[in-house]
Amino acid sequence: MIRSRLSALLAEGLSAAQAAGAIAATPPVTFTLERREDDLAHYSSSEALRLARIVGAPPRTIAEAIVAHLPPASEISRVETAGPGFINFWIDDGWVLNQLREIVHAGSTYGGSNHGGGASVQVEYVSANPTGPLTAGAGRGGVVGDALARLLETCGYSVTREYYVNDAGHQVEILGMSVYHHYAAALGAQAPFPADGYQGDYIAEWAARIARDDGSRWLGNGVPSDPRAFEARAVEIGLAEIRRDLDDLGIEFDVWFSEQAMRDRGAVDEVIHALDDRGFVAERDGAVWFIGGAGADDRENVLVRSRGDPTYFAVDIAYHQDKFETRGFQRVIDVWGADHHGHVPRMHAAMEALDADAVRLEILVTQMVGIRTDGELGRQGKRSGKFVTLREVLDEVGPAATRYFFLSKAIDSQMEFDLELAKREDPENPVYYIQMAHARCAGIQRTAAEARTADGAARLTSDDVALARRLLAFPEVVVDACLNREPHRVTHYLLELARVFHSYYNRHRVVTDDAALTARRLELVRAVQQVLANGLGLLGIAAPERM
Repeated sequence: MIRSRLSALLAEGLSAAQAAGAIAATPPVTFTLERREDDLAHYSSSEALRLARIVGAPPRTIAEAIVAHLPPASEISRVETAGPGFINFWIDDGWVLNQLREIVHAGSTYGGSNHGGGASVQVEYVSANPTGPLTAGAGRGGVVGDALARLLETCGYSVTREYYVNDAGHQVEILGMSVYHHYAAALGAQAPFPADGYQGDYIAEWAARIARDDGSRWLGNGVPSDPRAFEARAVEIGLAEIRRDLDDLGIEFDVWFSEQAMRDRGAVDEVIHALDDRGFVAERDGAVWFIGGAGADDRENVLVRSRGDPTYFAVDIAYHQDKFETRGFQRVIDVWGADHHGHVPRMHAAMEALDADAVRLEILVTQMVGIRTDGELGRQGKRSGKFVTLREVLDEVGPAATRYFFLSKAIDSQMEFDLELAKREDPENPVYYIQMAHARCAGIQRTAAEARTADGAARLTSDDVALARRLLAFPEVVVDACLNREPHRVTHYLLELARVFHSYYNRHRVVTDDAALTARRLELVRAVQQVLANGLGLLGIAAPERM
C-alpha cells in the first residue's frame, strides 16, 4: 500500500532528523496519513501536530525537519509542509501508471494482505431462532457478517463462520405448541393455542406439512405425544427454510452450532458452577443470579429461573466459553440485532468473570431495517407475524441488490431499504451502476480484441492518471474496512470508482489510432475491471461481463 510506504518514509525522516539533532528524541511513532484526492494533496499527515506536545517544539518546525530529512523515493513527485504543520504528498504520475501492470498481474489477490497473520477468528452471525422465516433485519446481519468474514480472510485471518441454532429453551417450546395447535386442527382434533404463541401464516403452513408427511403420529391429549420430538420437527422445518434463504443470498457457514447439543453435554451447568466458584453467583427469590459485573442489578442477569430452567444469558455464557476455552479462537466477533443491545455489557462482564480477555470478544449490533415499498415503511415483528421476510426481499430485488443495500450503510445506523430503487436498472440504482461499470470494462476488451497495440510512450491525460490512482487506494480501503468492521467503506469506494470510470469512458476513447496509447488504456481498463471484480467479491456480489 502506498499509504504504508509513505508512513515508513516519514518514520525514516523523523529518525534522520533526530539523529541530526533537528528534533528531540521521542518514543517510536506510527505516522498516519489521510488520502485526500484533491488539489491540496494526494496524501497528508498531521502527525507533527501531535508530536509537538511530546517534543516541545512548534509543529511546523517539526514537519519541516522531517521533510528535510526524507529519503528519496520514486513514488513521490512532491512533498511540502503546509498550514500549522501538515505534511502533504503528491504521488508521481509515472509511478502510478506503472502499477497498473502489477494490479493486473495480482488478479484476484489484489487488495489482499497478511495483516492478520493467520490468527483464528470466529464470526457468528444471523443465529435467528428457527421459530419463523428470516426477517429482513436478520438478512442485514447475515450480509454484514458474511462481508466481514470475507474481509478478514482477505486480510490474512483464519476465519470460521458460525450460526448458533437456538433449538432448545422456552421459545422453542412456544413454537412447538403454536404449531401443534394447527397440526391438531388439520387432523380434526383440538389443542389450545399458547397465549404468547407465534401467529404468522407460516405456523399453519408448517403444521399442515407435518400433518401431511407424518399423519397422526404426534397426536396426544391436547399436547403432542412426544413434545420434545415434535418441537424438534418444527425446528427442522424452520431451519430448512432459513438455510434455503441464506443459500440464495450466497451466505454459507462452516459450523451450525446446536444449543441443544451443548445443553446435553452439561456445558451450561458447568459454566454456572464455574461462576459460582469465582463468587459471581447468588441465589434470591428462588432464582440463580449473576452478580458483580456490569448491570448486576438488572433483572436480565438471572442465570436460572425459579422454575429451574436456565436463561438465554446462562446458555450464551456457556456458548462463549466454548468459543474461547474449548475451541480456542483468538478473537470472536458476534453480529447481533438491535434488540440485543442491552445484552452486550452483561456478556463482557461474564467473560471477564471467567478470566476470558473481554477485548477478544467484539459484539457488533446492527440497527433496524425499514422496508419501503409503494412509498410506505413496513413494521417488523415476528411474534405478531407482521414482518417483511428476507425471502420477500430476495424475490423482489434479487441477491445482488439485497446484499448491496444492506451493506451500503454503517452497521450501527438505521436504514430504509427502498425496494423500488433496488429494482431499477439504471444509474440511479448504485449496485446496477457498479455492475454496469464492470460489464463495460469487459465489453471494451471484447471490442478491442483485434485492436492494434504496441509498447512505447503514450500521450496519457490527467484523467488516465486520476483513474489509475484511485485503483491504488483499494488495498487501503480493504484494510480499513476490515480493521474498523465497516464493510460499507467498500460499497462507497466501488460506487465512486464506478462514477469516475463511467465519466472517463464518456470522455476518452480506449481504442485509438495510437497503438501505444491503446495498449496503455486497455491495461488501465483491465485494472479497473479487476478492482471492481475484487471489490464486488468482497461484498458477495456477482461481477457480470454482460448486462
